[in-house]
Amino acid sequence: MLKKTLQLAVPAALLCAGLAAPRAMAQPAPAAVQQTVSVTATVESVDMTTRQVLLSGPQGGLVTVVAGKGVQNLGQLKAGDHVVITEQRAVAVQVGKPGQDLAAPTLQGAAVRAARGELPAGAAYELVNVNVRINKVDAKTHTVSFTRADGSTGQITVKNPDLQKFADQLKPGDNVELAYLQAVSIVAQKP
Repeated sequence: MLKKTLQLAVPAALLCAGLAAPRAMAQPAPAAVQQTVSVTATVESVDMTTRQVLLSGPQGGLVTVVAGKGVQNLGQLKAGDHVVITEQRAVAVQVGKPGQDLAAPTLQGAAVRAARGELPAGAAYELVNVNVRINKVDAKTHTVSFTRADGSTGQITVKNPDLQKFADQLKPGDNVELAYLQAVSIVAQKP
């Protein structure tokens, strides 16, 4: 059940963000990118007193992590078990309606964990929606200057080629809606 919940988090969150609305032809089409990274580590030891778990990575490196009190079922984790850590990140952007006031940023999030008696597992996601007004675009350096809803300004250099295409078509005064999603899951498995 945990795996299904996490897999649905990215598409559902992006759809809920409303980033698939049709746009006028003169504006750039909405753009979205996502990245998923997964690593499997092997449990070397578990210290129940300190709640420290020693993990060895796929290239042999060792790392100690502390399982917080929210990690139930830690006692079921044994040396030789595998821990799969998956992180997903996604960004979606679109031009908003012109002339409207910028909405304040919003933050949504949720977390789930394995039921008592199961191997330790958990997943969490955070979705941030931000609206900005474009001040300047430098297509040569892919740098965009903008103003946030609170009046503060910022600048970003866009590095992703798909998002560069979107950014390079923006013009001063455009309102842009951005959604940023980060999801993480940690699942223990028997070898």
